[in-house]
Amino acid sequence: MNTADSDNWETQEQILRAAWYYYVDQLTQDEVAKRLSISRATAGRLLERSRQSGIVTFTLGSSNFDAFQVGRKLRETFNLKEALVPPALEDQPNDPHAIAQRLARGGAQYLQNTLETGQTLALGWGETVQATMQRLPVEQREKISTVTLTGGVNTYAPTPRRGHGAPGIHFDAAIPAPIVVSSAKLAEDLRSEPMIQSVLERSRTADQALVGIGGVAEQATLAQQGYVTDAELVEFRKLGAVGDILGIFYDANGEVLDVSLHERRIGIGIDELRGIPNVVGIAGGISKVDAILGALRGGYLDVLVTTEEVARALLAAEGVHVSPEKNTI
Repeated sequence: MNTADSDNWETQEQILRAAWYYYVDQLTQDEVAKRLSISRATAGRLLERSRQSGIVTFTLGSSNFDAFQVGRKLRETFNLKEALVPPALEDQPNDPHAIAQRLARGGAQYLQNTLETGQTLALGWGETVQATMQRLPVEQREKISTVTLTGGVNTYAPTPRRGHGAPGIHFDAAIPAPIVVSSAKLAEDLRSEPMIQSVLERSRTADQALVGIGGVAEQATLAQQGYVTDAELVEFRKLGAVGDILGIFYDANGEVLDVSLHERRIGIGIDELRGIPNVVGIAGGISKVDAILGALRGGYLDVLVTTEEVARALLAAEGVHVSPEKNTI
């Protein structure tokens, strides 16, 4: 795939979805528009572009088709509402920053299509979450409310609500406490504070959530921020930890581990996260396959944005093979 093709993968993805729903699934244009959260007129333009560009003749033909098909298989295999998979680049660097920026485009595209005026978006932390918010149009950010899912102001600081790359915190509500405190008693006392209770309630009742998925390596965000030690990570791995979401560590089957750190944590619980109507997980890099797989098996996510390499590894772990064949209409 050349760079020009890869730069347009968001548009290609949406055109392919519209074409597939209309020509293969035989949905009406109104149904296509509803499925993609766009207007009927936009759906019609996408279908017209699919014909004009040659994507639809008698086959769906695109250099992005393999990734699109992998995403569809992910959705079916893990019972997701949606799965976005940016197609792999031949010279794609295995660099966490480059991966984060690439995934952010997909995450921003999804949120742009699904967030409605007046909704509340609850946010986790991490570079990819931050990059996604930076790519969300400023005018759309102005029409929604944002709230943090955990404490840890310094961890969230780079994530802007208004203004691309604006310094400081721009949340409508942020939990005024660390992610992890020194004792379970202190955490309990803080969680009972009215101000913190109020923000936690806003988090629980959010319309959508955007979260990163952490691994259990020494470079994990919690370790970098000093909330967990390398020795603790070693102990967590011995207990079977494969990853964390919002500082909650779980095993390969998505079962939350019984570790003391959870008692010292300030943030919503895993069942409360599941209770949010639409949880979008965004993470990539082959080192995070086990963490993402555990999150999927635990049913923590409704939507996944990940790289094609990771997506294929996730499917392989479940015994699902995706052949690089084109489908005919």
